[in-house]
Amino acid sequence: MGRPSVAGRAVAGMLAALTLAITLTSCAPSPTTTYRADSGETVTVDWSDYPGHDGMDAEDVLRAPPAEEIRTVSASILGEIEARLSDEFRLEWEDGPSGGEGTFFPQEGNGYGGDSLYVTFNSAGRESLSIPSRAEDWTRIMQLISDVTSAYGLGALERESIDPDRSAESAERSGSDDPAAQWQWFGTAFGDSQWVSVSMNDIDRDRSGKAAGEIGVDNGWNARSVQISYGATTLGSEDRAAFLDRIEPFEGLPQPQATTSG
Repeated sequence: MGRPSVAGRAVAGMLAALTLAITLTSCAPSPTTTYRADSGETVTVDWSDYPGHDGMDAEDVLRAPPAEEIRTVSASILGEIEARLSDEFRLEWEDGPSGGEGTFFPQEGNGYGGDSLYVTFNSAGRESLSIPSRAEDWTRIMQLISDVTSAYGLGALERESIDPDRSAESAERSGSDDPAAQWQWFGTAFGDSQWVSVSMNDIDRDRSGKAAGEIGVDNGWNARSVQISYGATTLGSEDRAAFLDRIEPFEGLPQPQATTSG
């Protein structure tokens, strides 16, 4: 059986009725959807039986590496980022404060009161022992990381932009509303239900002196560093067949809003 298709048998033209209970509360009933199948049969599905999760594209998750390969993929992506940055900027690396090899977490629920087969992996962070100080070097670092993430199908690294409605807050946090003068940048690449998160920090770039109280001393991270981590939401190989079987009645249906927080 192939992976689910948004052009499955329950296309929009077949929808006969849509019954939703959308109140976001743990005691709300799960939503149901009723549609007419290609065979002419009227089908009603209860979203508590959905094997994925509200707001997550099942095809993205199915394109992610299986859970059994995730640690290897994580090591490859982070290792290549480190190698490229080390070659150009002579950086050395160490584990972040959490250490370890990363952790898998089962999805707590599907958003509709039922169980999900997804699992999420968060790697241990890695950090450099130094960082170049020039803004153009920071831009170059983001480009080098984007080259790696794009090669692995995650797309380019996108730097967190300043929300015009919260520019004062952003300036307070990062020392300036001008990216070239900020002491802290954040970025994320996301694709195929995988992501790479990046933080660049240099408290020496903060003219106010407030940065020293926000990083390093308080959380154990190097206050002058590039910090990288990897994560993914995926399926174990043994759960894949069951997932495809359980998701079949939901193919092509628009996902209702979650009714539970899990």
